[in-house]
Amino acid sequence: MPPEQSAHRSDEDDLVLSDKQVVEKAKDILNCMSNAGSAMKIFPSDHATVRNFVDALSRKFDDFFKTFQRLEVGVEEYSFTCAGQVVFTDEMTIKSLPFFFFKDGTQILYFYRGLDRRELIEFLDLIKTVSQKPGGDNDIVAALWESDFSNIQYYAPDEFLENQILAEKREAQSDQNLPELPSDLAHETLEVKVDLAKFSEGRIELKPEDRKKFHWDLQDDDRAEERAATETQPPSEPMTSPDGSSGLAQGPDASMGPNLTEKELHELETLVMLNRTVSPEEEFVNLTAEIVFLEGNLQICAESLDVLLEFHLDEVRQGHFPVATYIIRKVQELGTYVGSGSPQKTALLEACLKKLIGPKPLEALEILLGMKASVDWTALLDFFKMLGPMTLPTAAGLFERQTHQDVRAQILAFIQEMGGNDPGLIVSLANDIRPDLSLEVIGILSRMPDQRGVSQLSAFLMFKNRDIKLEVIHVLGRMEDEMADRILVGFLNDTDEDLRIQAAMKLNPTEEKSRIVHVIHEASAQAFRKKSLKEKQAILSFLGRTRSAEALGFLTGVLKKTTFIPSARNQEMRLAAVAGLESMGTAEAAASLEAGTRKRGKKVREACAEALTRTHVAHPHES
Repeated sequence: MPPEQSAHRSDEDDLVLSDKQVVEKAKDILNCMSNAGSAMKIFPSDHATVRNFVDALSRKFDDFFKTFQRLEVGVEEYSFTCAGQVVFTDEMTIKSLPFFFFKDGTQILYFYRGLDRRELIEFLDLIKTVSQKPGGDNDIVAALWESDFSNIQYYAPDEFLENQILAEKREAQSDQNLPELPSDLAHETLEVKVDLAKFSEGRIELKPEDRKKFHWDLQDDDRAEERAATETQPPSEPMTSPDGSSGLAQGPDASMGPNLTEKELHELETLVMLNRTVSPEEEFVNLTAEIVFLEGNLQICAESLDVLLEFHLDEVRQGHFPVATYIIRKVQELGTYVGSGSPQKTALLEACLKKLIGPKPLEALEILLGMKASVDWTALLDFFKMLGPMTLPTAAGLFERQTHQDVRAQILAFIQEMGGNDPGLIVSLANDIRPDLSLEVIGILSRMPDQRGVSQLSAFLMFKNRDIKLEVIHVLGRMEDEMADRILVGFLNDTDEDLRIQAAMKLNPTEEKSRIVHVIHEASAQAFRKKSLKEKQAILSFLGRTRSAEALGFLTGVLKKTTFIPSARNQEMRLAAVAGLESMGTAEAAASLEAGTRKRGKKVREACAEALTRTHVAHPHES
């Protein structure tokens, strides 16, 4: 086992370890520390995102201390150094961790073996607390001294603070242009007496430049009142300022930029307000995206994206769908910016995006919905759009469970939009256990352009729900389409007699010869004779409406057929043939009915006579 080392400047000499392993580990640790510190400024210490960052940082320190006793970090204005090399840089003053320590005189930070997760959290929490204090109170050196951490030490020379105080004192004196005291009074104690009554006496002497400034300020006030009074009137001509410049009246906003128009100022103010309203969640997402974009270490990028994924799932579980949607868009946007410049980083982003829109977010959503929490449906459906068609089954289940019609309308609109013109995808959502949605799906398929959805209606042949199948039959009956009739013929074999009758009544009589022959074949089978009279009449009436020679021959033959021993089934077949010939309404059919009035069977003869009477009334010119 190698001897223990110390990643810092030796006490005995000025030798600095330049081991690449030390530098790389220090880079990793300080990057993670900066991320954890930023996360703690946004979220409470017990938040999942903070926990993930702190856990990662703690693991990195543990790994480092397996080999080294301590980590020595040099503090520069915007950088951290280790072993003489810059290992971390952040030049954005407002959030720069190096600057945060540097401004108060910290020159070196020491982290010793024994540093545990608890002490690490206290250290990060101290950074958060101090950074949020007002200017004069946010001294990190004083805070570190008061905290007295066991395994975190610092070096901040007193001369730095003294020099800083003296510099500030000299600067304040130079700004005030105060005369220096005579040397003989420099060490004397002076007693100053103030008569408060004199404060209301005397006069103020104004210099010419003071008068000019005072006059211009009065004009500013007058113009502000005029603008407030004439707010709805057209803008007046530009005014000229005392310095000869012309343009808009110089109000408070004008100080932001003398060359900006009112429109530009309004846009600038809008941007500022939007920036002020950025939520902590969005700020964290932006921060993580910035880290991934700028970071060269792919391992750190992967860990940051893993944290972002966990944060994404946590937001879904809490129903914060706008944030979840924002994360997906941000990763997509980041992938566009990275592009082909970094293939490995692009691959990481693509893998992360697949997870963001994969099955895990839906599992998290099911947990939320199982708790029956209130849901922002507009935000949820926007989130679904980001996930894509994979959300359609979930949306279908939500539609069936909802009772509010406006919510159902939103979900249905989403299904139509996401399903697009893919009838197979739409029909896959229909199910016997989703009767309401199934009826809506039937309507969507029937309204698709170019009858594109008709063929998919055949899927309902296998359904068990009677109401759903009956609706399909009615929809198919309104279509003049060959595929629609094929599906209707399929319903002739349904187990429900009423559905078979309805399908027969909806069949298109202008069918091609092969289908007519097929129906005749079915009607000639022995099994057909076992059907009810009503169903037989429906089928043979369809044959009659075709007015085909094949149908006429079949119906005439059935009407003529008698048995030596009276048979109820034979009689029903003959009565059904009468109905078929009546629906045909041709002279040839009337002749067959006329002949039937002279055949055996009183009921059949009476039925033929009644049919002839109705036929003469309905078709006087064809009789």
